[in-house]
Amino acid sequence: MDYQCEATNTCGYSPVKVFIHSVNRLKMHFHRELEIILVLKGSIYVRIGPDRYLLKENDFILINSGEIHNTINTGEDNICLALQIDIDHVEKFYPSFSKKIFKCRSFLYEKDKQKELDVIRGYLAKIVWDMNKDMEGNRFKIGSDVLLILDYIVKNCDYSILEENLEDIYKNVNRMNSILKFIDDNLDNGVSLKDVADNESLSIYYVSRFIKKYLGITFQEYINLKRLDKAVFLLRHTNKSITEIALESGFPSIKSHNNMFNKAFGISPTEFRKRNFAQENLLNDLEADITKIKSKTYLDVDRDTAFSKLFSYLDLTKDQVEDRREKIKPRKSINANITKEGRYHNYYWKNLTTFGRAAEGIRKQWQTQLEEVQRDLDFKYIRFHGIFSDEMMVFNYDNDGNIVYNWSYVNELFDFFKKVNIKPFVELGFMPSEIKSSNETMFWWKANISQPKDISLWTDMVKEFIRNCINRYGLEEVESWYFEVWNEPELEYVYWIGGKEDYFKFYKETALAIKSISDKIKVGGPSITHQALKDSTWLQEFLIYCNDAPLDFVTLHIYPESYSSDETEGLIARIMEGEDILDLAREAKQLKPIYFGKDHTYDTLKSARDFIKDNSNKELELHVTEWSASAIPRNLISDTAYVGTFIIRNVLNSIGQVDSLGYWTFTDIMEEMKAGISHFHGGFGLINKEGLKKPSYNAYYLLSKLGPEIIEQGEDFIITKKGEDIQVLIYNFAYFDELFTRGDISLLTMKERYLIYEQKDPMEVQLNLEGLRGRYKITKYELNREHGSVFDEWVRMGMPENMTEEEIGYLKGKSSPKMTVEYAEIDENYITDLYIPVHGVVLITLNKQI
Repeated sequence: MDYQCEATNTCGYSPVKVFIHSVNRLKMHFHRELEIILVLKGSIYVRIGPDRYLLKENDFILINSGEIHNTINTGEDNICLALQIDIDHVEKFYPSFSKKIFKCRSFLYEKDKQKELDVIRGYLAKIVWDMNKDMEGNRFKIGSDVLLILDYIVKNCDYSILEENLEDIYKNVNRMNSILKFIDDNLDNGVSLKDVADNESLSIYYVSRFIKKYLGITFQEYINLKRLDKAVFLLRHTNKSITEIALESGFPSIKSHNNMFNKAFGISPTEFRKRNFAQENLLNDLEADITKIKSKTYLDVDRDTAFSKLFSYLDLTKDQVEDRREKIKPRKSINANITKEGRYHNYYWKNLTTFGRAAEGIRKQWQTQLEEVQRDLDFKYIRFHGIFSDEMMVFNYDNDGNIVYNWSYVNELFDFFKKVNIKPFVELGFMPSEIKSSNETMFWWKANISQPKDISLWTDMVKEFIRNCINRYGLEEVESWYFEVWNEPELEYVYWIGGKEDYFKFYKETALAIKSISDKIKVGGPSITHQALKDSTWLQEFLIYCNDAPLDFVTLHIYPESYSSDETEGLIARIMEGEDILDLAREAKQLKPIYFGKDHTYDTLKSARDFIKDNSNKELELHVTEWSASAIPRNLISDTAYVGTFIIRNVLNSIGQVDSLGYWTFTDIMEEMKAGISHFHGGFGLINKEGLKKPSYNAYYLLSKLGPEIIEQGEDFIITKKGEDIQVLIYNFAYFDELFTRGDISLLTMKERYLIYEQKDPMEVQLNLEGLRGRYKITKYELNREHGSVFDEWVRMGMPENMTEEEIGYLKGKSSPKMTVEYAEIDENYITDLYIPVHGVVLITLNKQI
């Protein structure tokens, strides 16, 4: 049993410190702070002085300032919340508080009284909630909730009065600390009470009474607890027999050991060992400061369970609505003179869109959706997997064993691209079964990820593919396309069987094959993820290698999530051991994501540009061929209004940094996994499988209305013009809160998808445009949860599944941004006030009238 004085640090902006942890070993300690322990899962023992209490889920206990206490694992998995309150802060409001010993223990109350105690549980949850949101002003709310907890305790809990001065108590506790340290250091040497008395220069009688008074137990009881602590450790971490453990722990006999164990835990040592064997990994004394929430131990706690339970004490939707009440906030002013000369941009975000795999593009419903996308958004290129997958039936042998290529499905797909005025950005992959070197596959549709058994079979097929495209669409047209070699080869045994050097050689042979047809055809790669840029020199080595190989452009994938290396490496190892890669891919999608910061896209692009400049001897384009608000195909955020502001913010911030930023994907008609069942299952798409346009779609729609000349651009707005027409786009972006970025998804549900964001106020903006004269048609577009968010409308509708045509038609009518039109004569200044809710966007266009 460890004994320590715990000197806690209060939160930087409030008099509290919070821990989410699992109780493991016996740990005696004291501190000046008040402490409230709430059990969120399982059960624990808490000893205060001579008394020991069993706390089960939902129970809480108050530990007064200076009380020596410990927490003990019962053998059951547990998660606890501990709130510590600075006693000096408390005494500013209640000077005599530390003179009172409160008896505030929820388990002492009858069942019908427990609802009343939810007041304290609710305040604890609110404190954690407000710490997590970290919004300006929340420090006052936290301080207020702390005082309300104490007010409830003072008015409702019994207490006794301390006879001693508090400083004398701390002085005595420090002496106790010295005594117990001496005992602990000399325990294996058979320390006696006389040894302790001699070390402290006190009488045996005084030391005996002193220990009993301030520790709450006798000297011998403390010795027995230390022995028990050692026995618990040996039971958990060794295979020694019960007899060996009893003797090694210092018990005089096995009977004494067993009796002490039954008294402490209510079970035998043998049963204790059985219960703990299966859950040892969960009992590692996990503690993390929730004001930081950055340590690995925090992630090891079953945080979904912890926070689901904790926040169940709140009416979160009501609480969130209350936080949106009108507040006195300074109005933001956006001013611009539209006569000034601006800088031009090239609508780079319209250069690329994406979809799942080639075979999906032959379906009528998919084609109907792309036709609508092109009418509204007019993308230039489209990128996808699987041009050579078995479904496309490209590679064949005839009855005589001769190779026969079948381009029917490829041509059907590319003909449709031509019809809707979009060009292919061709990812060359995956491996046809006829030329595979091994059987590893990825995705539900079994994309083979191996290298070719003979590289010439691959390069011959690539060359014939290029020739077919030239013969059908013309050399000049094909030379305007992009050809990307493979997909995420750095993820070995996930998308590529082989090492880095294998891919480099594969890339070079493929690129040379393409260039042998026409040197003007653009070829590039390596199509690696942001994680490879962050954790390795993959891109740098590839660029150096390609100084002697054809390379026209670099491709990357950027997603906001990362995953712990231990989890990823564990999955890779299991793949290598022969477990089914598709099952493991599904499991990988269930790993708790850790989100990078809100500027991750821009930061990654900047790093990539720097790597290209430093390691390549060529002028290279940079294309992001997969980018999204999430890498997870069932992430429920993907349907929400948040994604609209995510897209707008990152697209505008990345102007000039990249040649294309291809959102993954334009449609939910996609089958990396089996098709999503719900209408709003968190699919990647800008459009759901029924053709309902999400806020992400509307974000691109509003971006498409911007002019080519940028007059002003700020943190949350852009002003452009086209001739005499003006466009103003303003957005209110809120990123994930601290809990969600650190992996807690307990507040993200099928219905409620907006409790995971940082707390932020609506924006009140005064827009002042100078230099306008004449008659203008002024159109205002509003995109937010009330207008243009089809998911939110679906929730208001009642969340129907298997919708009828009538219901789908109704939602289609509600899926567009709100639009209002007015005409005005303007003489010099156009001034208007705007209200933009969180996750909201406003676009104002002023079109000069003749």
